Amino acid sequence: MLILYEEDGRVEERDFLLVSHRGGRGFGPENTLQALRGALDFGVEMVETDVRMSSDGVPVIHHGPFLGYHILGRLTLEEIRERAPHVPTLRDFLETAGTRCLLNLEIKKCDPRVLAETLREIPPLRAPLISSFDTDFLAAFRENGYPAETGVLCQFEPASERLLRLAQRCGATVVLPVCFSVDRELVSKAHDVGLRVITWTVNSADDLAELVAAGVDGAITDAYPELLSFLENNYGAGNRDGAATPAGEGGNASG
Repeated sequence: MLILYEEDGRVEERDFLLVSHRGGRGFGPENTLQALRGALDFGVEMVETDVRMSSDGVPVIHHGPFLGYHILGRLTLEEIRERAPHVPTLRDFLETAGTRCLLNLEIKKCDPRVLAETLREIPPLRAPLISSFDTDFLAAFRENGYPAETGVLCQFEPASERLLRLAQRCGATVVLPVCFSVDRELVSKAHDVGLRVITWTVNSADDLAELVAAGVDGAITDAYPELLSFLENNYGAGNRDGAATPAGEGGNASG
C-alpha cells in the first residue's frame, strides 16, 4: 500500500507493507486454512506463516517445534494429520492463497530444495518473501535458483552493522528485526545498503506510529484490521493507483 508521511512540513509518499502474522492470526486459529480464508476475505495485503517439515519430508504450516507432547519434525505427515487435522501442508496453504495475497514464509525447519520444488509446482501470486533466523538456510535456498526475496530475522536487539553484514553475506534483501530494537539509525543504515526493513510483531497504533516515523518499510501484526484502519485514517493509506489521500490536516499520526 501507499502511505503519506509528513515531516518538517514535507509530505512524502512511501510504500508500506502491512503483514498478517501467523497465517492470519485474529481471523481464525493461527496457521490454519480457516484463518487464511478469513484474512483473504478481509483483503489482506500479505500473510506471514511458519513452515516446518514432517519426518517424511513434507513441508507443513506450524509455528512451534512441538505438536502436543511430540516433536513435530519426528512425525510423518500421516501422524501429524491423525493428531492435528487442522495443520495444513504448505501445498494446502499455497493452493488456498492462490493469487489473492502476497506471502511471507518464515522457515523454521525445511529442506531448501523441497521448499523450492513446492513453490515451483504451486506458484503463488508473486514469489514469496522467504525469511528465517538461519542465514545458512537462506544462502542454501538461494542456491536452488528460485527467484524469491529472502530476509534475515532478528529476535534480540542487534548491533545494526552485524545484522546488515549477515543479510548481505547470505544475499538477503530484507531484514526483519523485532520491533523494540528498531530505530531511525538502523533503518537508515539498512536503506543505505539497499535493504528493506520489515519489523515484528507490532500490535498497537502507538508503536506503529513510532515505526513509521523511523522509516520502516513494513510491519507484521496480529491486529491487522485495527492497524489498517489506523494507517488509512492517519496516513491516507491506499493502493498504488492513486487512492491514497491525506486523512486530515498534515496526516496526523497521533492515533
